[in-house]
Amino acid sequence: MAFLKILASIQDALSRIGFVLAASVLAIISAAYRYEVVSRYFFNSPTIWASPLVSYSLCVTIFLALPDLARRGEHISIDLHESWLSSKTIKILKRATNFVAAAFCFAAAWITAEQAWSEFVAGVMTNSYVPIPKWWVFIFIPFGFLNGGAFFMRQTFGELPQTHEEAVL
Repeated sequence: MAFLKILASIQDALSRIGFVLAASVLAIISAAYRYEVVSRYFFNSPTIWASPLVSYSLCVTIFLALPDLARRGEHISIDLHESWLSSKTIKILKRATNFVAAAFCFAAAWITAEQAWSEFVAGVMTNSYVPIPKWWVFIFIPFGFLNGGAFFMRQTFGELPQTHEEAVL
């Protein structure tokens, strides 16, 4: 049991670090867009790297942030049923939903990891003015799905995260 607690604390720390990195990449995206606008419209000298950097960085940002959002229960959810059902039934439904979400995240992690591996082995490059190996971008997708799935599984069998409303009360 102590090993699982250590593993959970490592995963929690990794998700927090991933979220900070995602926020940092978002700052880089913002800076790249500002630089592109200034160089294109004020100096008539557009860049060839800003657009690919932004599009690849969006993927990185999403899948670095996904695990921490799942950890905190801040992912998108529809909670219309909560006003109609008892709190016990809601907890059962949340656990069932988390289990299904974990299964889908694990399946997506497997599929995208296979794709990233095949792109690594084949040496596939992006199709842009500044080509980079595609696996550099793809590797973040299975990372996000695997860790997000692990958080959903932890929530299935452990403590459910508080909703925003519960945290405020």
